[in-house]
Amino acid sequence: MNVLITITRGIIRDAVFFDDPRMAVLALSKFVKNMNPEDDDAAVYDDNGFVSNAKDFLDENDEYVDEEILVGEVSEEKPIYIIGNPTHHLGFMVASPDDPLGFTDPVEAVSELGQMRKEFGRHLKLYRVHPVSGPVIEKPRLQAHNADLDLEDFEYSLVEEYML
Repeated sequence: MNVLITITRGIIRDAVFFDDPRMAVLALSKFVKNMNPEDDDAAVYDDNGFVSNAKDFLDENDEYVDEEILVGEVSEEKPIYIIGNPTHHLGFMVASPDDPLGFTDPVEAVSELGQMRKEFGRHLKLYRVHPVSGPVIEKPRLQAHNADLDLEDFEYSLVEEYML
């Protein structure tokens, strides 16, 4: 995940999120091309921190330099997109007329979303799935929940990475 943050006179003007770091840097370049270097600034960050900023596209006289900025190593992990119905009467539901339920190609996901909206309505939305990589609950809460459900043989070791 990448975010382009633009600033005007020291105040955050916008934050735009991108899956592809190249698209984020391209958006940064387009912003810098039209910005006022005295009032505006911008930078792209990823999950690991700083990627690029406006100064990378300016020369010593603060003039825009049209050169390709190299983006650091791109993660091999591709985002997964799903189409969801956030207004389903049973709660959030993943919507799909057929397999697959998830897409790694955003073009396929948006195309499928357009087709499904035509048939089922504009309330369907595109979501990005992120794997959970750390604790989200405390073990005593899960134990209490499982006790309420009368789950006596629950194996906590199978989900230990998600508990504190």
